[in-house]
Amino acid sequence: MRLATTMLLVLGLALGSCGQKRCECQPPSTLCSGNGAGGADARCSDDLAEPADAAGRSGQDLGGADLRDDDGGFGPDMAAGDGAAEAGGGDALLPLDDVLTDVAQCPLGTACNPIPIPALPYQDKQDGKLAPSDLFDEYLPCGEGIDESGPEFLYVLKLDKAGVLHVRVDEKEGDDVDMDVHILSALVPTACLARDHDHAAAYVEPGTYYLSIDTWVDDAGIEWAGPYVLDVYVTYGSVLPEQAGFNQYVVEAINDWSLYPKDGTYTYCYSDACEPPVDIYFGMVHDGYYMGQFLFEGTGKCYCCGHTLEVFLNAYIRWQKAHGVPETTPYGGLTVDDVDLGNFYQYWFGWGVTNESSSGDALEYAGIGMNIYPEDWDKVITGDFVNFSRSNGTGHAVIFVDWVKEGGEIVGIRYYSCNGGGESHPDPADPDNETGVSGPSFQTEYFTDAGGKVLKKYFFIGRAFDPGEL
Repeated sequence: MRLATTMLLVLGLALGSCGQKRCECQPPSTLCSGNGAGGADARCSDDLAEPADAAGRSGQDLGGADLRDDDGGFGPDMAAGDGAAEAGGGDALLPLDDVLTDVAQCPLGTACNPIPIPALPYQDKQDGKLAPSDLFDEYLPCGEGIDESGPEFLYVLKLDKAGVLHVRVDEKEGDDVDMDVHILSALVPTACLARDHDHAAAYVEPGTYYLSIDTWVDDAGIEWAGPYVLDVYVTYGSVLPEQAGFNQYVVEAINDWSLYPKDGTYTYCYSDACEPPVDIYFGMVHDGYYMGQFLFEGTGKCYCCGHTLEVFLNAYIRWQKAHGVPETTPYGGLTVDDVDLGNFYQYWFGWGVTNESSSGDALEYAGIGMNIYPEDWDKVITGDFVNFSRSNGTGHAVIFVDWVKEGGEIVGIRYYSCNGGGESHPDPADPDNETGVSGPSFQTEYFTDAGGKVLKKYFFIGRAFDPGEL
């Protein structure tokens, strides 16, 4: 980080405002001056579980750069047919075709004869020492720098329904076996959608996908091949619906399980709520980029203001790619300096230029969005940005999913954010829903007149304009 940026950051924290460290624990929209709504001092009140360590050899490295890399390939003979460019699935699989079955030339489990997955859920048991393929040594963009030069088994499946594709192996610590899982949209090492030490998950559209169960090789050149049990399945409740305008790219970022798994992989962390204590200035899981420039360091942990800004920046990169717009192109008149701890950033976090602001104010300041006021709450859609305060003096920065209604009246909000404790699915009634998820997750809260803590008086909604219409 540049010296000037560091000095500005220190100044923001010294002001006692929300800054980098006050958005889950202190109201982010009126509020980050330390004067909570209702007169209560803003302070951390969540009793958070100890975050899991998201770092390490097998952790995903899915910062902003991966969204700008083009897939490579070995040529037409290695293509995936109708494989999608993003990661989902379905229990009903389409018939497999065009699979060579000459075992002498193409043993089962190789690129020319991958093991077919005929139905889900699916389980297979193999021994990595007997793997017939040794084609891939490194996977991009999700496994850069990780040596997977040992042998692998390759699988193929076709999906006719979008969802979240999960791939697991029975990793056991201390057994001298390290078979890693990779989800690919094509049989090329640059088509990696997700990878992990034992559980990879990615949102996928209907299409053809490949799995590689590959052998990690340590610094001494030792291959950690061995027996494994593979489980493959799909969940459907974790997907937000398509939206209009820029909100669609916000939704795509949230739906991307390879980037933001909703299972506690990347945990909530805020100052003294972090165990062990860490410096987490920006509150972002992955590195933040704007106009092709690296601005914010990701730590594998997050808090609310930082994570909503991270999703916003990621969504703009997705919009640029979808529209063939160079990464150096600004979002309307939004400058790098404004994003890099400048006025836009300070409005988003509520410190420096003001202690009463929201993401909607940041968007209006930059001329790239607007506030949505209570008389138009019926027009709010999934992917809008929200800041609110609670009656206990705390506050939150979130992304709107849906209203909670009773008798046709709005009584609460379902949202996505980096939460101290949330749920894994947009629909809390989904049978696969997991609760108590730290980090990227979904949550429901109610307004004070419906028995909750959210104050309607301090509830602010902002929407980003479609960049193509600016």
